[in-house]
Amino acid sequence: MTDYWKDSGLVKPLAERRRSRFWLFAPFLLLIAVIAAYTAYWIYARAEIERGVDEWVAAERARGAIVDYESRDFGGYPFRFELDLTSPRYQPPNAASWEGEQLQLVMQPWNWNHVIARAPGRSVLTDRMGIRHTADLDGKSAASLSWDADGVHRAALELNDVSALIEGQAYTARGFSLNLAPSPEIRDNLRVALQWDTLTLEAVPASAPWLGTEIQESRLIGEVDNFYPAWVRSGGQPEHLYSALQQEGGGVEVGQVLLNWGPLKFGAKGRVTVENGLANGSFGVRIDDPQGLKDALKAAGYWRMQEQAAVATLETASANGGFLTFTLDDNKLKIGTVVLGELPGPGL
Repeated sequence: MTDYWKDSGLVKPLAERRRSRFWLFAPFLLLIAVIAAYTAYWIYARAEIERGVDEWVAAERARGAIVDYESRDFGGYPFRFELDLTSPRYQPPNAASWEGEQLQLVMQPWNWNHVIARAPGRSVLTDRMGIRHTADLDGKSAASLSWDADGVHRAALELNDVSALIEGQAYTARGFSLNLAPSPEIRDNLRVALQWDTLTLEAVPASAPWLGTEIQESRLIGEVDNFYPAWVRSGGQPEHLYSALQQEGGGVEVGQVLLNWGPLKFGAKGRVTVENGLANGSFGVRIDDPQGLKDALKAAGYWRMQEQAAVATLETASANGGFLTFTLDDNKLKIGTVVLGELPGPGL
């Protein structure tokens, strides 16, 4: 007969049995501790972010900016920090103003150097001349800004589906993307990447109705040398940027331009440097599907001598992946040795 009184499996000490149960529950206790610690961190971080927002608003108002909103709500627990503003309005001193139906700012708890902004609904931009421009954005459209110890790392704008009214002209776009970033090698240089899937205009160009109103998938990739000092000199006014580059020195490199506008399949690349008010360099242009372009020009009644000569020249130069090359020699625009025109000097 089995001696059950001597069976060690039945007569283990109570303390030993309790220790085994502790390890059974240990993973759950650890999970609860982690959740509690993370929740405490999230609450602390939320308070810090709200304090930072309040300080920024106060500082902007102190320098004369208009910062308004109807209501403010902070949420997003547990996976993000989310600040929601209704009817926001912002206008820096002596600058254009922006107002919208809603503004949502999102930051991930593990990355305090990246903010995503969404403004679904209608946004109104009023320029310094008092002219209003509107844009209607869907919920997937967003802007983002990331930075590091050296400053801005990347700024991006992604518009999934947008309708806009700019200077009285209506536009719609799908898959619009703009990325701006300083060059990792030279921080004063600005890298630019712009593209869209479709861009639709309200009306055809008056001087080129054969192009139509829809610009298909297109892109531009380039870099502006010495952009940031020139931007400061221009006073933040894009129309003065080239003149500022002439004074500061810099340049523009176009790695790729692809423009698909109706029958026009256009490409370009090149590099131009600016020093002491003089531009030097070269750039090339090309076309694909020249026959489609010819047919469209003929159908629209624009197949005159100048169009025939221009298309024939581009068609010949574009054969076998080639480009028609233009040069800039001390502001003089040339094809070969023939001077076509001259760029203006600094105007600031």
